[in-house]
Amino acid sequence: MNSKKYVFTALFAALISIGCVIAVPLPGGVPITVQNLFAILAGGILGSFYGGASVLVWMIIGAVGIPVFANAHGGLAIILGPTGGYMWGYALGSLFLGLVLGRPKITENKKDIKFILKIAILALIAYVLVYLPGIPYFMHVMAGKGKPQTFENALKLTFIPFIPGDLIKWLITIPLTATLRPIAARYLEAEEQEN
Repeated sequence: MNSKKYVFTALFAALISIGCVIAVPLPGGVPITVQNLFAILAGGILGSFYGGASVLVWMIIGAVGIPVFANAHGGLAIILGPTGGYMWGYALGSLFLGLVLGRPKITENKKDIKFILKIAILALIAYVLVYLPGIPYFMHVMAGKGKPQTFENALKLTFIPFIPGDLIKWLITIPLTATLRPIAARYLEAEEQEN
């Protein structure tokens, strides 16, 4: 039984959900939240499967109407709306970081410079990956609403304003991932040995 893995998955789904409370609305309609921080951390700390699963659980909870999306909204209409691509981007970033870092290990050293640099580079890529489906989907939905956006304008509305916040979140991600991976591994590996 992998109950601790499910608990960790649920914990990160809850953290991503709580992240909706902290939201700064912007003119483009895509608010600044800390949800991407928790989504990226999920992959970095738990690995690709359980990290990605936590993002999908959060999306499913929100899709059925529970207000766990930005500005405490919920419903399938949010996923299908202009910000929906960013939610899939959260999953993409989480899966990427978890896949490349691999499963957490007790032997990982939070003071190992190479390990820290690896996390830093991969986490930066993970944050950028959030925008890969986000920007084109934003443009697609806005065009469908009769408000077509050029790529340049979409960047001004949905990417450039978020750079400072994402850089701060990236800097937070590095030490948290390095510190929490071996701790998570201790619980997860202990459970595997029990089974």
